[in-house]
Amino acid sequence: MDPRFIGPEAWAEISVFVTNIWLFVVSIIIFASNMLIGHNAIPSLVTSRHLSSSWQKIRPPIYGVAVIAFVAALYFVFTALQGGRSAIKLIYPDFWI
Repeated sequence: MDPRFIGPEAWAEISVFVTNIWLFVVSIIIFASNMLIGHNAIPSLVTSRHLSSSWQKIRPPIYGVAVIAFVAALYFVFTALQGGRSAIKLIYPDFWI
């Protein structure tokens, strides 16, 4: 397998891949932190009476942000895979051989 010259169009696809991988990581961190706060920290602190029970009202918006971040993460990972595959096709036209 002999690679081709990496031209501007291949670098553009590599840039799409790298950007979307970073956005995927950020989305997963947002998802995980919101799930940790909403599903673990708030109920535990309310049960131990370190927080008042009115804090339970904030859990649904936190779950909403978590769901949005998870959907965004799925979008970013699939977009990154498409960009990576396009870049590989431009650099290695016969990469399955």
